[in-house]
Amino acid sequence: MSSRENAILIDWLSITTKTHSPEDIISLLGMTDCTWQTTTGMHGYRDRLWYDSISIHYNGRADMGVWLEMSGQGCRAFETYGTGDFNSLFRIVLDDPKLAHLTRLDVAYDEYDGTLDIDRLCKDTLNDKYRSKMQFYEVVQSSNGKSLDIGSKTSDVMIRIYDKLAERLSKFKNEDEKEKIRDEIPHWIRIEIQMRDDRALEFVRQLNGNQIGKIYTGVLKNYLEYGYFREVDGERRFETFSYWQKILNGAEALSIYVKPGTDYNLARCANYVFNSAGNAVDALIQIYGPDLFQKLLSQRTIQQNPKYTNLINKHKKGCLKS
Repeated sequence: MSSRENAILIDWLSITTKTHSPEDIISLLGMTDCTWQTTTGMHGYRDRLWYDSISIHYNGRADMGVWLEMSGQGCRAFETYGTGDFNSLFRIVLDDPKLAHLTRLDVAYDEYDGTLDIDRLCKDTLNDKYRSKMQFYEVVQSSNGKSLDIGSKTSDVMIRIYDKLAERLSKFKNEDEKEKIRDEIPHWIRIEIQMRDDRALEFVRQLNGNQIGKIYTGVLKNYLEYGYFREVDGERRFETFSYWQKILNGAEALSIYVKPGTDYNLARCANYVFNSAGNAVDALIQIYGPDLFQKLLSQRTIQQNPKYTNLINKHKKGCLKS
């Protein structure tokens, strides 16, 4: 079996921001020493900076800002040549969701230990041996191997499961090269959760102080389980297949649904300060002391976000709710 261990990784990231320049993004990536190519932009952006599947689009309409897009290969390049700190990129949208937008986030589980069988997964999908919040499904056999989608490509959440080893092998024509790959990685199945817009942002919010594996498996369980329904003592119960139980590892279902129009509230503000920025705040208070910290905080030059102003006004009126 493969010497690789099962792993969860960020496999696609797309962010638009109206408060960062292309140079700001490159600096935030920690890739100022890389040789970026200037080329043509896409989707209304006239220009683009490109390096190893990382694209920074700019010079669009005044209201478009800058668009950072990293494919799976781009995410690996960020980890290799940049800081690899995805949390610093998530902070862009968490700090100011009105001026920054997480348009797509893919999180993948790479399974190497033989728990999953792509033929069995495709068969169980076709035989309706699963339950999901998404109605659409598709099973595909191609030169890249077998794959299946739960959810449509236009939905806010889609789960794709595919034979990553077969896809990798399809890129090589030389049989000796293929054999080397098989020797190194005899089995490789990927389960990919593709999230867009509010669902992607909510996944990132849930990450605060939590391991990505816990959030990933919770979301996966919420949207997809393989098994079957049976009658037990007059009740209809869902029995999860053992192979899927092993993947979920006892996770509790975790919803990333966001009710439209949900207001920013005190609980969300406190959660961000204490669980995301708490260590930094505590360090500065210990270094400067509470009085100097408060003074420096009052002298900050950045403009107050309207959502925080709204919280303060509600507090003054005595109608603030957590």
